[in-house]
Amino acid sequence: MKISKARASDLIARLLAERQGGGPELAVLGVTRTPVGWVVGWNSARFKRNPLVESSLVGGGPYLVDGDDGSIYLIPGETFRINDWQAMFLAQYKGVPLPDVLLETTSLQFQKGGRIPAMRHLRRNAPMLGLSQADQYVQAIQRGVRPPEELIRLTRVPEKCPPLPIRRIAGPAV
Repeated sequence: MKISKARASDLIARLLAERQGGGPELAVLGVTRTPVGWVVGWNSARFKRNPLVESSLVGGGPYLVDGDDGSIYLIPGETFRINDWQAMFLAQYKGVPLPDVLLETTSLQFQKGGRIPAMRHLRRNAPMLGLSQADQYVQAIQRGVRPPEELIRLTRVPEKCPPLPIRRIAGPAV
């Protein structure tokens, strides 16, 4: 990781000072290392001195300082608490595909039983795929490549309440 803990804390402290405006004084509460960078918690300086609920600001999520380039991202609170925010970050900003459980289980079915059991498994779990589409999907697995994105998209059920996206606030800082 190119960005140190102290540098991450300093970047967020400066950002908080810029964003304070006429509101309460803001402060960094803590900095935690993750595989993708530094998660920086923040709240009011009053809350930092005396952590009572009455002093707490609500609604904001932590910041992420990218460990490679110092870019700053805001992770919405609910996204941070409920979702795999690191996988979301990697997909959204680093081009790493989200984990695909159906692809993994279909690949296992193919390895154990061959093409037909894999297609059955796929159609049972993704009924929106037609027979020829399921065949194309399994053929890709057979060739050892990722199925085309348009087929993978068809296997996903849209979320009723999708997570709020992670937003880039500033950067890179390096």
